[in-house]
Amino acid sequence: PMKKRNILHALIYTVLTLGALLVFFPFYLTVVSSLKDMSDIFSNFFGLPRHIVFDNFAYVLQRPDYFIALKNSAIITGVAIVAMVFFLPMCAYAISRRRFTSRFYSFLYFFMVAGIFIPFQVKMLPMVKLMSNIGLLNRTGAILFYIANSTCEGIFLLVGYLASMPTDLEEAAYIDGATTNQVFYKIVRPIMKPIISTVVIKNSLWIWNDYFMPSLVLNQSNLNRTLTLYQYSFRTENSTNFTIVFAVMLLSILPIFLVSCPFPKQIVSGMMEGAVKG
Repeated sequence: PMKKRNILHALIYTVLTLGALLVFFPFYLTVVSSLKDMSDIFSNFFGLPRHIVFDNFAYVLQRPDYFIALKNSAIITGVAIVAMVFFLPMCAYAISRRRFTSRFYSFLYFFMVAGIFIPFQVKMLPMVKLMSNIGLLNRTGAILFYIANSTCEGIFLLVGYLASMPTDLEEAAYIDGATTNQVFYKIVRPIMKPIISTVVIKNSLWIWNDYFMPSLVLNQSNLNRTLTLYQYSFRTENSTNFTIVFAVMLLSILPIFLVSCPFPKQIVSGMMEGAVKG
């Protein structure tokens, strides 16, 4: 048994090490390549830069269209996340506490869960057609789409997390004369912080890095492009200069990386509790 356990542990660590290399090696290449010049790229692609060069970042940061794309990504991500934080916990609380006693809330919960299994490719053409008909092929339409598309999975995780919470505190508060709003905002919502953090970080990463949906909803003018669309057009315009392409890639992922990096524990714990206990 001890020998089998050691073999299993060695296999697990090997798989985890390979997974870590697959994740961090592209990031390493992006960082070191953005700090090189073209001659260093061709002679020493995988190695560390012989001379650190910051001109690539200066070139990108001098372009006003980069900051326009950064502003668009920040607005779309920020507004969508604020709306999720405000609406989803309230909806999940109502569904969680009524789905076993109300047919409507039970149907609503399973309707939300069913939405998780519908691929985006199935929704893509009807969504674009609808948004075109109502004049929402713009930044506002992108925000509304992200809010709507995050609802199903967000409700599933939040309801699952609430199912693990005992209702004794809520019942005691009701006996003492508290209203539903007071119970939710003073008792339930503070306890939901781990799973709310999970939903926020998970959707922030998705919205910030998404290319497919903005390419369908947003037009390709400089005033509407997000960072992912900007990266694509920038790479096309500068296809012969790899160093500044890597620089713009690094500058595009750095803001969301710095925001999400401190919260891995909340993401894992919230995902586990929300998904397993639901």
